[in-house]
Amino acid sequence: MTEHSEDTTRVDAGAIAFAMRYRDDIAGDEGLCIEVRADVDGEDTELLRFDCFRVAPHYHYGPEADDERLMLDLTAAGDSLDWTLNVFERGRLRPMIERAGYTSVAEALDESKVAAVMPSVVSAAREIVEASQS
Repeated sequence: MTEHSEDTTRVDAGAIAFAMRYRDDIAGDEGLCIEVRADVDGEDTELLRFDCFRVAPHYHYGPEADDERLMLDLTAAGDSLDWTLNVFERGRLRPMIERAGYTSVAEALDESKVAAVMPSVVSAAREIVEASQS
């Protein structure tokens, strides 16, 4: 199911959900933020975050825990949103969620559900970015 709040679009994919919003509150940068969220011990928890920014794109393992932040090399990766969506589509979420420290969520991940919602995630992501540029 896809839900829209004032500034966030959420697409559920079984054990996880994708929450997307455009961020323009960073000095000198902006872009789409995609959070991978799940229920962890009864709390809605951000497991991974992909900040598809124009100037300094990066992603986070366990933003609410250890918050390991890795910068994206745009020379190698190209467009940060394309790179991020490719990570999802290639089935890399399970090992990334494990690395973030959420083994039980990774084990519960149903990759067929993730694959089934990917068209909605891609469409919503592109629409959010397009709306921010108008």
